[in-house]
Amino acid sequence: MKALSLTVWLTLAAMTGYAMFHITFEVERLESELRDLNRLSEKGKDEVHHLKAEWSYLNRPDRLSELTRKFLPDWAPPTTDQIIAIDNLSENLADRGKPSKTKHRLKKPERRRYAKH
Repeated sequence: MKALSLTVWLTLAAMTGYAMFHITFEVERLESELRDLNRLSEKGKDEVHHLKAEWSYLNRPDRLSELTRKFLPDWAPPTTDQIIAIDNLSENLADRGKPSKTKHRLKKPERRRYAKH
């Protein structure tokens, strides 16, 4: 009877030890995955910050006016005779006729997984 009791207790102790090691390694793996995801998230936030800064730099009014003078030399702001009332606009659009309907065949976007870089 003592041998059976000792065997049961040793088996339970071994199973408990295995479960503890298994849980410990699983927690370490999940913590590592969390660190990787946090690093990827920070990298993405940093990229967004850089892109916003670049967008602000490229859209400076003095730069845009210089590019306009360089690439659109004949461009001028609209004059008052080019502006019409909204009521006249709807009549002008009605005179042109209805646009033709086209069928669009949209494909489902492919599912993409983010690869670790």
